[in-house]
Amino acid sequence: MDIVVFGLANTSSVTWHLLTHSSGGYRVVGFTVDAAYRDTDRLHGLPVVDFEQVETVFPPADCGMLIPLGWKEMNRLRMRKVAQARAKGYELIPFVAEGAIIPPDLQLNPNVILYPGVVVGPFAQIRENCSLRTGAVLSHHSRVDTHCLVGPGATIAGDVHVGERCVIGTGAVIRDSIRVAPGCFIGAGAVVVSDTRENGFYLGVPARLQPTPADQLKEVQ
Repeated sequence: MDIVVFGLANTSSVTWHLLTHSSGGYRVVGFTVDAAYRDTDRLHGLPVVDFEQVETVFPPADCGMLIPLGWKEMNRLRMRKVAQARAKGYELIPFVAEGAIIPPDLQLNPNVILYPGVVVGPFAQIRENCSLRTGAVLSHHSRVDTHCLVGPGATIAGDVHVGERCVIGTGAVIRDSIRVAPGCFIGAGAVVVSDTRENGFYLGVPARLQPTPADQLKEVQ
């Protein structure tokens, strides 16, 4: 299947590399990004086209799209781009990298990206437009709702519910049976031992609510 990758940042290059070396029959044919952010015509030897006109160069009838953006605007940017790509007629594919371990019956939803070393337990659920980075663990009977990002090495224990647009930072741990409210940011290395508040920013061991709301945090490129 031919794929157009959205973005020019490091995550897009990593996604290109994983797709190119995958045994899943994918072929990256180009990249796309909003015209205001396009500063090159080629990346990894492939054309880069303005997102505003991408369908004229790479017709949706011929190509799928993958949008591996980070958590900018607490995942709202990726959420918008998925909606815009879908409005153009693109199929937003799911992608499971080589080395990820998932149950054979896991439902793979649009624009879900599972990086190498991800482990997903039985009866877990991952809703659309979620990214689980290298080495993340999602244990049995847990659910990650739409538009979330789970960082490298994060561990989500059993029977956890992660609400939509959450960010679970690198190496964070969510204890079993916890409810992470929508729009939360769980900082790197934090250990969450009780339910969280919506739009909360949590740091520490155990994790404590910080004064700054999650939607005021800025992604560092």
